[in-house]
Amino acid sequence: MSEKDGKTEKATPKKLRDARKKGELAKSQELSSSITFAIFALVGVTLVTYTLENAYPFLIRMLTIPKSVDTIQNDLNQIGLQAILYFFIFVGPFLLVGFVGAYLANVMQVGLLFSKEALKPKLSRLNPVSGLKNMFSTTALFNLAKNLAKLGLLLWVALSSAEEAGYYALNAGRVGTEKLFFLMLEIIKSVSANLAGLLFVLGAADFAYQKYSFQKKMRMSKQEIKDEYKEMEGDPQVKSQRKQKYRQLTRGMVKDVDTATVVITNPTHLAIAIRYDRSKDDVPIVVAKGADHMAAIIRERAKDHDVPIMENKPIARALYQTVDAGQSVPADMYQAIAEILALVYQMEELQKKKI
Repeated sequence: MSEKDGKTEKATPKKLRDARKKGELAKSQELSSSITFAIFALVGVTLVTYTLENAYPFLIRMLTIPKSVDTIQNDLNQIGLQAILYFFIFVGPFLLVGFVGAYLANVMQVGLLFSKEALKPKLSRLNPVSGLKNMFSTTALFNLAKNLAKLGLLLWVALSSAEEAGYYALNAGRVGTEKLFFLMLEIIKSVSANLAGLLFVLGAADFAYQKYSFQKKMRMSKQEIKDEYKEMEGDPQVKSQRKQKYRQLTRGMVKDVDTATVVITNPTHLAIAIRYDRSKDDVPIVVAKGADHMAAIIRERAKDHDVPIMENKPIARALYQTVDAGQSVPADMYQAIAEILALVYQMEELQKKKI
């Protein structure tokens, strides 16, 4: 659909940021559920054992209370408070595991995010026409296949475990009630682990599909990218950031002019500062370059720090077009730069003799 609409380009960082603010992200509910279930499978048996061990004394006490009216009236409040307390003690760990599992599953997929936009009701969701279209969309077909796969996995795991569970149930008298309980817990643990692994694979596949669908949904046309760029050009914040970066860049380059051996000019439109220190540099390095206003700043800085300024239009133009600040001079220009440096050294020698 995106390609038919001319939306063939990847989403820009701005569009992705805007979508994130609205809570529109590649996220799989299946993966979240599978991670939560996996955490339950890992710690569930331990929690069940802990709960039963701690609940047993309380249940015995409740069942062995003397049946006198006086005792019931005296202990009723205390029993009620204990019942509430034990309820939270027993149920609390399960609730905590569920909360932690759901939280980790969401953070793993989308990071830390809270979006108010996602909580706002949308009337477009109540549109019956859109609802009918969604029923026969690719996403609906994928969800149907996913649910059928989940059902198949559940049936397969249940059938594969039914034989073992049935064997222990039929031989409960030989095994003993206490051992049977723990054996059944081990079966539940094994079934849960197998099911968690299968659901995680299904969740990972769903996440891959959701990510693909999201990227496809976020695609833009070339015109949309142009319009976004124009909009950003007029954004005061973007302009301010661009100016700040430019100031930082020019400040660094202007400072490096102090270390230059020579500044080659055009003479007014371009200025390229070159450093060649025989003790440090293997080849000449362009430490700063600029055009128009920046070129004037470089020339002024060079004058203030007694850096020679040489006019050479072809070399200045070639260096400005091919070399950035911090890069070495191209090999095919070594001879021309060497001649300029030789002239600079001759001028320095003459000045020393005059002194």
